[in-house]
Formats: sequence, C-alpha cells, structure tokens
Amino acid sequence: MAVKESATRKARWRSLLLLGVGLIVVALISVIWYRQHYAMEVARSFEVAGSPAGPRVLIATQGSDFKDALTAGLVDHLQRRSAFVKVIDVTALESVQEADWNAMVVIHTWEMRKPPIEVGAFVDRIRGRDKLVVLTTSGAGNFKLEGLDAISAASQMDNVATRVDELASRIDAVLDTQ
Repeated sequence: MAVKESATRKARWRSLLLLGVGLIVVALISVIWYRQHYAMEVARSFEVAGSPAGPRVLIATQGSDFKDALTAGLVDHLQRRSAFVKVIDVTALESVQEADWNAMVVIHTWEMRKPPIEVGAFVDRIRGRDKLVVLTTSGAGNFKLEGLDAISAASQMDNVATRVDELASRIDAVLDTQ
C-alpha cells in the first residue's frame, strides 16, 4: 500500500512539474511572438539644416510606418519655420542635452505596459518639461506617461495628418513662447 501511495505521489509531482515546464515554455513563446510581432525598429537618424537664427528641434522616435510618417510630416512643418531638426532613435536619448534644444519631441510605443526604459529615464531627468512634446502609441491608443500632457494614439495610418497637425501645433506653441 505504501509503495502504491509513493508511486501515485511521484506521478502527481511529475505531472505538476511537466505542467509547470509547459507553462513556462508557452510563456516564453508568447513573449518571443509578441516581440517579433510588435517590436519597433530602430529609427534612422538624420539632420535637416535650418537657419542659424532658427529654432533647434529634436525628434526622438522609433521605427515604424506610422512613426516614420509622423516624423516626415513634422520635418516638413519645421522646415517652413527654418528650424534645425535632428531625428534620433529613442535609444539615443541618454546622450541628449536639454539645453541644446528649443523643443524636444518624443514619439514612442507603449510596450508591455510601460514606455521604453530610455523614454522614461529621459522624461524623468528633463527639467524643462515645457519644451517637451510627447506622443505615445498603443494598441487602444489610450496609454501615456503619468504627469505629462502627452498625446495618446493608436498607430493608424489614416490618422497621420491629424496627429501631425496636433504635434505641430504643440511644437509651435513651445517655440512661440521662447
């Protein structure tokens, strides 16, 4: 009888162990799939020369069709203001010096219930938040950093013009107060 109970107990533990390992494997596959399906590409860095007396605007973004279209629209708008524009990937925010810019635009995706680490750290260290314009994308378009007057949107290509206008208006407000 004790041998039978011992064998039953071992079988139960083996089943629980296999179930646990199976759940871990499923979780890992899910995370890998999520990253492959929703991960942002690295944005292409470039500069657009402006007037020496014009404003200096930094755009930190991530690579996606939607964000690339927003960036292109903002660069076009800022060229009309004779602004010097520098576009970087959000992973380069650590090296940004706030004093070098009249306005700073951050366009990022809400990933796994939070902003990218670099974006959170950048926003936390910025003292002149009045120079900061942020657009956060998420599936539902309703997530954004707390305590920040940010725009929240879903990455829908048919809304690019509306979002560019909204961002341009906020950038103009920042630049016009300086």
